[in-house]
Amino acid sequence: MYALVVGVLVLIAAMAVRSQRSSAASAVRATTQRQHVAPRSSLGVDRVDPLAPPDGSTTGPRRVYVGVYAFHVPQLDLSSNAYLVDFWIWFRWKGADIDPSKTFEFMNQYEAWDLLKQPVYTDESGNAKPDALGGDWFYQVFHVQARFGRPFDVRRYPFDEQELVIAIEDTNSTVSDMVYVPDPGTTAIDPALDIPGWRLVAVRARVSETVYPTNFGDPRRPVGQDRYTRFQYSIHIARPVLGYLATTLLPVSIVMLITFAVFLIPSRYFEGRLGLGITSLISAVALQLTAAGDLPKTGYLVLLDHVYNLSYLVIFIATIESVFAVRLADSEREEASRRLDRWTLAISSTLYFGIVIALILRQR
Repeated sequence: MYALVVGVLVLIAAMAVRSQRSSAASAVRATTQRQHVAPRSSLGVDRVDPLAPPDGSTTGPRRVYVGVYAFHVPQLDLSSNAYLVDFWIWFRWKGADIDPSKTFEFMNQYEAWDLLKQPVYTDESGNAKPDALGGDWFYQVFHVQARFGRPFDVRRYPFDEQELVIAIEDTNSTVSDMVYVPDPGTTAIDPALDIPGWRLVAVRARVSETVYPTNFGDPRRPVGQDRYTRFQYSIHIARPVLGYLATTLLPVSIVMLITFAVFLIPSRYFEGRLGLGITSLISAVALQLTAAGDLPKTGYLVLLDHVYNLSYLVIFIATIESVFAVRLADSEREEASRRLDRWTLAISSTLYFGIVIALILRQR
């Protein structure tokens, strides 16, 4: 029986090491990719729009190239579904009749009062003014520090992966007039960027179309006509598997091993068995409350909640079994009491660690 329990713990550790190696390989691939991509790109006079119509016509929506270069994430708070990002954002477009650098809006900004948006190119008065690249192309860059928010999905905690998203839309032009295009340099990220407690997996940039099922009170516009292009830059992050296994699943596993020691105590020491079970219950509750303190309020159970609920069930079974074992011993059936302890230990420990491993494998 002890060999079975030790084997289960070794299997959990092996799974963690394998997951950590796989994660490290992904991080190396992502870092290699980032090192070979320039952080910013500009379009000179002698270059053409790579997404222009093949026939050279100028019909269709105006294309605005957008890029983001994140270099610092000072704060990430899952409990409030918010994160602070320090980054550069740039716009490149053709035509002096528009200025998308003045009409863009952050769609998932968490707090507007602490927004820092400093333009790189300004006029003599310090106001934002795009830089002319030649060939009727214009360019503007902003240094931005802002707090953003989005609902984090933590169902797989502590094996969850998250995305820190920066989303923008133009406040004036619909998709019939203007569309965003991810600039090639927006897949780069600062090599020194580090988010404590997380590892970087990848950086993504995509453009989608947002449809608003309302005319915003304007009777001149039919409902559903407002369609805007949305640019989304996301930093994909994941938790270090081995570290979080050591701080979440390992403590409750040790508590459960202590709980299983109840079945090794002679039934005549009922007070000791009961005290050990109560101590295990209190320890498990304290561990769960500590782990839940870093998570947002949700209406569903996370993976770790299932593990703790299973732990509570096993502790309850151990307590009930102790009552029956004592009753058997009091009726001078000592051998039957010991046999009940052995069988309950074997079945409960096997089922507990087996279900925990199944939950982990299901999430991985």
